[in-house]
Amino acid sequence: MKEQGMADLVVGVDLGGTNTSVGVVDESGRQILHETFPTHPRESAAEFVVRLAGAIHELVGKLGPGAALRGIGIASPAANALRGTIESPANLGWGTVNIVEMVRKHFTIPVSVTNDANAALLGEQRFGVALGMKNVILLTLGTGLGAGISVDGRLLEGENGSAGEIGHMTVDPGGRMCGCGRRGCVETYVSASGVRRTVLQLLAERLDDSPLRGISFNDLTAETVSRLASGRDPVALEALTTTGVYLGRLVANLAAAFDPEAVVLYGGLVNAGEILVGPARLAFEKYAMKAYQGKVRILVSSLNNGEAAVLGAGCHVRGLLSGVEAA
Repeated sequence: MKEQGMADLVVGVDLGGTNTSVGVVDESGRQILHETFPTHPRESAAEFVVRLAGAIHELVGKLGPGAALRGIGIASPAANALRGTIESPANLGWGTVNIVEMVRKHFTIPVSVTNDANAALLGEQRFGVALGMKNVILLTLGTGLGAGISVDGRLLEGENGSAGEIGHMTVDPGGRMCGCGRRGCVETYVSASGVRRTVLQLLAERLDDSPLRGISFNDLTAETVSRLASGRDPVALEALTTTGVYLGRLVANLAAAFDPEAVVLYGGLVNAGEILVGPARLAFEKYAMKAYQGKVRILVSSLNNGEAAVLGAGCHVRGLLSGVEAA
């Protein structure tokens, strides 16, 4: 006898700049199985898809007889849901690739792709802290910075399917070089990679005795910075406070544009907790227009282990399946 829900399973994929997560998800949002593997920035998209297909086949093999997948949903930076493509992701050297067609070569079930922030927002609206919210923004604080935006209950995709790339809004025209090829993008300050760069800058400007001085830039992680900040290391604390201030200013600008009920913070950097989120809330109240002060909540994802994008990717392909079935 099949386990309840085993006939209505989809795969959700969260393709990140550092790691890729794959989950088999049932209709209630429960991950039956889950696997994470490194994303190699130097490999081609075709090489990545072969590894991804292998991971999915391996998970399906663990489900046992009688289990069948209905679809595969992929969440990725720089994804265009309208075209089925990933278009020159800043942290991967792929150019523009039709990821849907590439994955379909390995499977006979429907495949969809959507921006990772949009997927995470769908996951939070269906299963997480944004449940029931119609006007809400989700910010992905990972290797880069992206946004999923819901206006009056509808996901904002834009004319060309590329809405929400707020990580590449310019905050300092002569500032840090970004993976997109321009300078001063906000994700070079507000992201895990941005925190690392801020630490490097602070170490050059300050004389504090810090364990960070013994860590090479290549070995430094945002997790290490968060851990040291929790131990009151002055350089780590200032790095996360500075990041939080940039984040709060960004939320103030987004509030002026979209008037959301809440902004949800999602991704590995959020694990820094109040050391990051506290300064962000203070900066928001300082820089926001009076019309939004005290009204826009800054929330942290309620889903475990950053699973919102996996769940949301599953929701996205379920939407595709529903459209096909209704046609």
